[in-house]
Amino acid sequence: MSIHLERGVFQRFDPTTTPLPLVVDVSRSGREYPEQFRSMVPFTTLHDNVSMYVDEIWQGTAALGGTLLYACFPSFWIDTNRSELDIDPDLIEGEWPVPLEPTISKLGLGLLKTKSRYGEPVHERKLKVSEVMERLDGYYRPYHAELAQIIQRQKSAFGLVYHLSCHCMSAVGAPTHPDPGQERADFCIGNIKGKTCSPEALEFVRSLIEGLGYSCSVNFPYVGAELNARHGDPAAGVESIFIEINKKLFMDTKTFRKTEGFARVQQSATHILQQLAARARKQITA
Repeated sequence: MSIHLERGVFQRFDPTTTPLPLVVDVSRSGREYPEQFRSMVPFTTLHDNVSMYVDEIWQGTAALGGTLLYACFPSFWIDTNRSELDIDPDLIEGEWPVPLEPTISKLGLGLLKTKSRYGEPVHERKLKVSEVMERLDGYYRPYHAELAQIIQRQKSAFGLVYHLSCHCMSAVGAPTHPDPGQERADFCIGNIKGKTCSPEALEFVRSLIEGLGYSCSVNFPYVGAELNARHGDPAAGVESIFIEINKKLFMDTKTFRKTEGFARVQQSATHILQQLAARARKQITA
């Protein structure tokens, strides 16, 4: 397997067979905490926010001709699935150089998370502007730049791209999320309510998931975020789909260990990839 590594930032797994316009990005499974990282909450609370094992679930990407991009750092360090300007001003020591646009950060879940999913404050102190800039320049922007280059190469070569932004979610909505206390479907897929992929592509993925015997919600409780918004462009042939898998299907959230269900979920993800690969192959040879 061909792997390109930017140490501590990302790993790129290139196709091991004939390349196809299929890109999977796993941005929130990173577990390499920079030594500068500090928090007031227990590590188990932080780790509960990691999309554990998602990189392994989708690891069949390269063998099917796709490219997988994996962020090595945790989203608590900086979240690539948030806008650069989605920062809580109260977290910053000093003045940010441009006007901020806090949205999800108002709930504590922005670019720099200020709360855990259950609302506990996570930072020991405010962050200096220079510290945040280091995270942007050293982690956030290189990840987005690499993903943009992968997608552009595929688009130039094939005229179309399927991009999956892959995550996992808790079985019940947390207090800081759009569906507090509600039980969730097995899968949630989204396209920011029609903005980042065509209805046909989204329906194709939904039908695959339900055909495997899973329940699947669409654009609720999540619709997708910055990774889809920034890189998706269905009018130009870039179909960007957000995918969440319910943790209850494959892991024990108390021990963070895989359960017996992991193998089935991994096989299901590979099936989804196989069908998307077949769809892409048919489109580029038509």
